[in-house]
Amino acid sequence: MPKIVVVEDQQVLATVYRNKFLAEGHQVEVAIDGEAGVALINRVKPDLVILDVMLPKLNGIEVLKKVRANPLFETLPVIIFSNASLPGMVEEAWKAGATMVLSKSSHSPKQIVESVRCALQSTGNQKLETKTAANAHLRSSDSLMSSEKTPGHVLLIEDHPDVRALLSSLLDQAGHQVTSVESHAGALRKAKLQEFDLFLINRICPDGPGLTLCRQLQELFPRQPIVMYSTAALPAEQQAGLDAGARAYLAKTSELLNIGSFLSSVMAA
Repeated sequence: MPKIVVVEDQQVLATVYRNKFLAEGHQVEVAIDGEAGVALINRVKPDLVILDVMLPKLNGIEVLKKVRANPLFETLPVIIFSNASLPGMVEEAWKAGATMVLSKSSHSPKQIVESVRCALQSTGNQKLETKTAANAHLRSSDSLMSSEKTPGHVLLIEDHPDVRALLSSLLDQAGHQVTSVESHAGALRKAKLQEFDLFLINRICPDGPGLTLCRQLQELFPRQPIVMYSTAALPAEQQAGLDAGARAYLAKTSELLNIGSFLSSVMAA
């Protein structure tokens, strides 16, 4: 039975989450401030933590940093859950080691339960993959070395700060160096000043559609792969991106969440 710790100072919300997770068959413990949350996590050693940002005594980012500093909790799933619209909060949460960053206003309790289920399932899969990879290494270390993914320097063109923070974090976790810009004009300036191994382009930015930038970069840097992405892109738009010179067009959420390993394979091809 998975153990969940909820760190939430609003009693009503804490009770709602607690009852919802109990109904799903989880063990649930609640803390109402940051200091109590750190102590509870250290004592309970949960399978997952739901953590508000705006907390008394220690805010959620500070709690997360203390949790990640403990070797026991390096891979513990931690879902940051807040309505706080503080500048840079999302990016700071990702940098501190959040597994997910969700909004209270846009996620129902049912959606939160589903997010927790996915996070717990992902953790279980990662443990299985780690064990399998270790066994494979013992069988043939030479084979493993030959199949290692190649990190590279990625130029990310994305104007939305939350999406930019998420993708930058995922790429960083995969070992890539990331430079991000918010516009096509900024992308062209950066690309002319330094060398990149891959260009990652959003479907649209304030100064134009991604197709236009894709064509420009393809003309200027024909040897560098280009990957476009948008979960809102229609099949015809995806094909147009490929026709414009993109090596791939990512249109599924699952593809974006695995973007680090995917770009590694593109650069290694």
